[in-house]
Amino acid sequence: MNKYFKLLKEIILSSLIILSFVIIYYFFYYNQHYRWDSLEIKINWMVTILFFILFFYILFYLVNFQIYNLIFILMIPFGTLLWIIIYFLEFFKIELSIWNWSAIRDISAILCIAILAPGLSLNFIKYIKNNSNLHKKRRIFQNYHIHEGFAGILFIIIAFCLWIIRILLIQHKIIKQELRIILALNMIPIFLFLFSGSFLIFRDRKDLLKLKFIEKKNYELKSNISSVFNPITPDSKQFFKSPNVVFYPFGIFLSSISVNMFIHGTYFLPEEIFSLTYETIVFVGFILCFIAGGMIGIDWYRLFAKLYPKLYLEVEQILNNFKNIS
Repeated sequence: MNKYFKLLKEIILSSLIILSFVIIYYFFYYNQHYRWDSLEIKINWMVTILFFILFFYILFYLVNFQIYNLIFILMIPFGTLLWIIIYFLEFFKIELSIWNWSAIRDISAILCIAILAPGLSLNFIKYIKNNSNLHKKRRIFQNYHIHEGFAGILFIIIAFCLWIIRILLIQHKIIKQELRIILALNMIPIFLFLFSGSFLIFRDRKDLLKLKFIEKKNYELKSNISSVFNPITPDSKQFFKSPNVVFYPFGIFLSSISVNMFIHGTYFLPEEIFSLTYETIVFVGFILCFIAGGMIGIDWYRLFAKLYPKLYLEVEQILNNFKNIS
């Protein structure tokens, strides 16, 4: 059975890779044969963006998570740097006639933004795994524990401040046209702070409802009973509990949609088809980003179990020991 399942995964993966080259080919073709403001170009953008959202979402479940994270780590800095370099070459009117550099810039941006949300979700869980041992935190905070919900609120405030800055920037015509890269670079940290803030708030929602922000704890009484989470006590059982409904797959997909609405706007959802202005699409993306981060934050433990099954079994064994004692 596993043999056939593995074969099916390989067939799906191969088909997606072949189809991705076809999509990229037609993206370049349409960019060369139609005006940049034509409906054909905008539909081409929408189809390309939507395909790569689905491509990296499906890839998230098809390949090893270490491989996926390697693709993410390599693609984001390289693609972003390429996009910025080509933008400035065009801004200073440096002719590069050998290749269609404008289309290369656009496809690099599409790929980077399409993988951003799934890769970010993976690295949030990885960060939790690597930094949940309180002995590590003591080096900085000593005997004080800063709750994640409090950090999440700070992140949301930062995102809101960056949003205000964006509103001020778009009032200037030169920013909206010649220097639009500033708006794009502003939107990325808005997404990062908003998504991570929502994730932390909903992950730590129970302590947040009890108004626990900064708490002094006596760590000397705790023992390292888990290789990841230290300490795990009977009081922390609710923290390691997944909701009855599976949220994280929908949260990952929704976060991908939201960040693409942030960055691409009417190139993702053409105004001629959806009758939505650019700013309306960006605002809807802002709301969906908050919802998506919260969905993954609520369901983080189930995603942790999928990424690190051995560590999950270790934690479950500790929790079961508490049940046997009680």
